[in-house]
Amino acid sequence: MTPDLFPSDGHRDDAGRVTDGQVAKSVRHMLSEDRTRELLGIQVDSAAEGRARARMRVRPDMVNGHAIVHGGLVFALADTTFACAVNSFGPPVVTASADIAFRRPGHLGDDLIAEAVTRSWQGRSVICEVTVRRGDDVIAEFRGRGVRIVVADGKPAEGSDPVPGGLSGRAGHEEHRARPAGADTDAVDGPAVPGHAPGR
Repeated sequence: MTPDLFPSDGHRDDAGRVTDGQVAKSVRHMLSEDRTRELLGIQVDSAAEGRARARMRVRPDMVNGHAIVHGGLVFALADTTFACAVNSFGPPVVTASADIAFRRPGHLGDDLIAEAVTRSWQGRSVICEVTVRRGDDVIAEFRGRGVRIVVADGKPAEGSDPVPGGLSGRAGHEEHRARPAGADTDAVDGPAVPGHAPGR
C-alpha cells in the first residue's frame, strides 16, 4: 500500500526533487500519442507519484527575434511536464488554466529542465507547479490547474468538460488526496477516487 501523499487539507507539503527513471504506465500511454512533444524534442526523464521531470534543448528554430528562446516553447515544456505529473496517478487529466512567470531568458543551446510537483486535489480539480531551470538558474515558474476527464474510445466523453467553471463535482463531497491509499498508479482509465463515479 502506497502512503497518502497529501495531508487532510489536500495540500502537498514536501518540496524534494523528482526521482529519475520511473514513468507511470498512464504517462507512457499518453506520451505514445503526443506528437508535439516529439516535434519539440522534449524528453521525459521521470513521471510518477504526482511528480515529473522533462528536458528540452533550445534549437535554432526555437529562438525568437530577440535571440532568446520563444516563451511559448518554454510554456510548452512546462505544460508537458505538468501533464506528466498529474497524469501519473492514472485517470486522465487535461490543463484547464495556467499561468507562467518568466524569470530569465533562455538561449540557443541551453538545456532546459522542468520539474513538476502536484500540490493539491479537490474533486476533479488538481493544482500542479512546475519550475523550468537552466542549471541553477530559474528560467520560468508555471502554475496550472488540471481537470480530470472521462475518456471513451480515446477521446473526452460527453459530460467531462475541462472548461474552468464547468466542473460537475458534487459540492461538499470532495476528496483531498491526489492518490488515495491503495490506488493503482498504472491504471489508465477509471475514477481518481475508488468507489466514486466521475461527475459525482
